[in-house]
Amino acid sequence: MTKVLKTPQEPEAVAGEFLISFKDKSGFNSLSQDKKPQWLQTLDKDATVDTSLSLFNIAHVKLSNPTASGNWENLANTLAQDPTIESVEPNYIHYILNDRPNDTHLDQLWYLQQTSAFKAWEKARPTTKDDIIVAVLDTGIQYDHEDLAGNIWRNDKEIPNNRKDDDDNGYVDDVVGWNFYDNNKFAYSYLNPYPVAGTDPNTGRFLCTAHPTRKLYEMHGTHVAGTIAAVKNNATGIAGIAERVKIMPLKVMGGPCGQGTSAGIMLGLQYAADHGAKIVNLSLGSIANSPLEKRMYKALSDRGILIVASAGNNAFDNDDFLANYPASYPAEGIISVAATKQDDNLARFSNFGKVNVDLAAPGVEILSTIPDGTNETPTNSYAAFSGTSMSAPIVAGAAALLLAQDPSLTNLQLKAKLLQSVDKVPALADKVATGGRLNIDKALSQHHVVAKQPERPSQPSPTTRSAPADFGGILVFDHREKTQKW
Repeated sequence: MTKVLKTPQEPEAVAGEFLISFKDKSGFNSLSQDKKPQWLQTLDKDATVDTSLSLFNIAHVKLSNPTASGNWENLANTLAQDPTIESVEPNYIHYILNDRPNDTHLDQLWYLQQTSAFKAWEKARPTTKDDIIVAVLDTGIQYDHEDLAGNIWRNDKEIPNNRKDDDDNGYVDDVVGWNFYDNNKFAYSYLNPYPVAGTDPNTGRFLCTAHPTRKLYEMHGTHVAGTIAAVKNNATGIAGIAERVKIMPLKVMGGPCGQGTSAGIMLGLQYAADHGAKIVNLSLGSIANSPLEKRMYKALSDRGILIVASAGNNAFDNDDFLANYPASYPAEGIISVAATKQDDNLARFSNFGKVNVDLAAPGVEILSTIPDGTNETPTNSYAAFSGTSMSAPIVAGAAALLLAQDPSLTNLQLKAKLLQSVDKVPALADKVATGGRLNIDKALSQHHVVAKQPERPSQPSPTTRSAPADFGGILVFDHREKTQKW
């Protein structure tokens, strides 16, 4: 009786292909002499047979229609009729075995296992792509951080510190992005007065003021950048999701309370688009629904840019009138990301929405890079933050990883690969459109995608109501009280 090994869930195998081992040379030779045996004609008359493995008496068979004729039960019944066949097994897929990264805090990055990042790294081909640019519009980045410096974008058309606009783009000495908050060339993390949270006694609205003596570095942007592309395998700190991609620092938020304006964000987005960014991370937002911004995000989407946006941290339904923007704009190029805990349940603070939130990703106790200290020059440090600001860069990093593997992918194809490969989670069934949480390995392995996404329904009328300035992530004043530092 011919032995047929059924294809298991793991390891992976090529659909519709198998390797047949013959008992002796005579059986193999009968196949190699361009004679199609009866079992092969029964199985698939258009199948192809490769007899190159003659040393081992093995034939490689490829079915012309794997879906119709490639199931293993059919194969077993058919091949059992030939007494010259010893066994048949799947054509397994193998990957290079990369060493586990040696970054010192790797064991604290629980979300890597949760999103199957390790599996994805094993499958990813080595790449030297430096033209995959992820723009981080945030509070600035400590771009000389020990775990970031090697993956920071540089404007090679600009001559440093010559006080000239060498590339004629309207920005002088913009070698490392631009600061649209202070309108200068330093898109860096600044030392600011410590934020003090409160409530306006007249309106009841959230109020943030500056502490008179205490100071704190702007950490948010550096934390986001590290999650996306901290240098991997450098025996230091953490490992970003993507490897050998470039982070473009664009400071659009600032001050002790981490605030920014629509104009500053729009300028940052325009800069990102004009300077080659294919992916933009926006761990920011508000409940202001702007027709101008809606039109701008549509234009960016049409231009081929993927925008990864935090769903928000108010536990609101983004399908309702208190939706968070830009995550809830209908542009097809936007991916809206909710936050999950280690048990795959939605984080208590996370916004949700079966229509306007696309998928979830880990967003609780996410360890990443930060600037630290109270001197004018920050030290290199690490801390764990929670928020949808932390879940968005995990998705942005995944998108960058996929794009580095296949730079021909469009923004909508990238989005489709990420959304169509989620791990379905019962707790997310009514919380996000896909009903699932990011799986980077599945996304990397996704070959057939439907790039066109259904447009979200029209948004409610613009509202003037305000919410805490948490820019989609955790409130700045929570950094020290609710985080653990490494």
